[in-house]
Amino acid sequence: MLLWSALRVGELLPVSRVKSIPFRTAFNLLCWEGAFAMAYETWTGPMYISGLGGELGVGVAWVAFLMTLPWVGQIGQLAGLFAFERISSVKRYTLWVAAMARALWILPLFCAGFWGWKTMQQGQPFPKNAWFAVLGLTACFSALFASSSAVAWNSWMRGLIPANFRGRFFGIRHTHLMGALILANLSASIWVGWKPQGFFVGYAVICSLALLAGALSSFLLAGVPDVRIRKHVKQSSPRPLIEIFIEPFRSAEFRKVVLFGAAFNGVIQFAGPYFPYYFTKELHISMSTVALWAVISNSGCLLTAGLWGRRMDRIGSPFSTLWLACHLVVLSPLPYVFRSADVIRWIAPFEYFINGISWAGFFLSMTALVFRTAPDGKNASYFSVYAAVVGLACAIGTLLGGRVAEWLTAYGGFRALWIVGSVLRLGVLWGLCPRR
Repeated sequence: MLLWSALRVGELLPVSRVKSIPFRTAFNLLCWEGAFAMAYETWTGPMYISGLGGELGVGVAWVAFLMTLPWVGQIGQLAGLFAFERISSVKRYTLWVAAMARALWILPLFCAGFWGWKTMQQGQPFPKNAWFAVLGLTACFSALFASSSAVAWNSWMRGLIPANFRGRFFGIRHTHLMGALILANLSASIWVGWKPQGFFVGYAVICSLALLAGALSSFLLAGVPDVRIRKHVKQSSPRPLIEIFIEPFRSAEFRKVVLFGAAFNGVIQFAGPYFPYYFTKELHISMSTVALWAVISNSGCLLTAGLWGRRMDRIGSPFSTLWLACHLVVLSPLPYVFRSADVIRWIAPFEYFINGISWAGFFLSMTALVFRTAPDGKNASYFSVYAAVVGLACAIGTLLGGRVAEWLTAYGGFRALWIVGSVLRLGVLWGLCPRR
């Protein structure tokens, strides 16, 4: 019931027509709501799943498969179109679906407590593979629901935020997100190492904090005004799914953006998810240390997100920002080819900081490109198709990266994977990046 949206969606009312609360108040709510949402996504995100897999000693093939599932959940973007075409309120739909996505994380928390209790009371070994499977499936279905709500959220923001203010809005909001990331990773670095009697209680604390942050995010988002959807095109029956999926690809500009976005994000995920796993399992670096490195990366984002956004608004184009940021992303894996954990401990803080700077530029420029290519009245289908295609590309990249790491075991394993990953990033950047 979720995919026929783009047909009937007309123009969203401009921000000047939103009467319920002042725009400045809505802007502040969106910034703080995004901060709590980012804390939730950080604590339930791939970095801690990957690091936990390394600490539990789960095999790389199993970790690769389970970390692929959240990306598969991005197909919810396409499913979301079915519901979005039939809803009268983008706000209500976004809130309900996002709440369901966040509530699912109660399941792995409950299973961990139940199986942990049985281990303590009956001496049974903790079923780490079974629990990790529950964790992966939860991440998959949570991503499925969350991505289906993103269709409405993007259209909601397009209706609220004036076009000439979007670069600054996303830049300032991204600053709040990075501030939340810093606090989330700092608190995680304190809790994640708590393992009384060998039980990973610190991860349970993190999951509980994620549920609280998700609830606060939904509460704040509920205060943002809705936008009314004009359905100026009436049809006797919705078009087939395949027709709606193909429609955005008729735009030459969109084809360039989605091809590059999918390919570059895919090759990022080829190596990116495995750094925490490599650090904790093979180098025996604690997850608390990795979380502190993430704080340094978040600081790079925090310090530069506003600058990137103002630069794009001043130039009037995101292409030069994209070109510059992506070259920094290309070089990111190479410092980790060193074999020594002591050397990595010195290199990682500097590299993570630069990676945070580059990631802020890449994220903001790609967001601007997608908004730029999506026409009024049909933006939901463009947003959904882009996110779904990128999600599938990331799933393929994650799965292939794990397999290639196994194949390269005789040639350096993950250290060889970092080199292959950088070469692939450079090839995609020079071959597919839009430059105008």
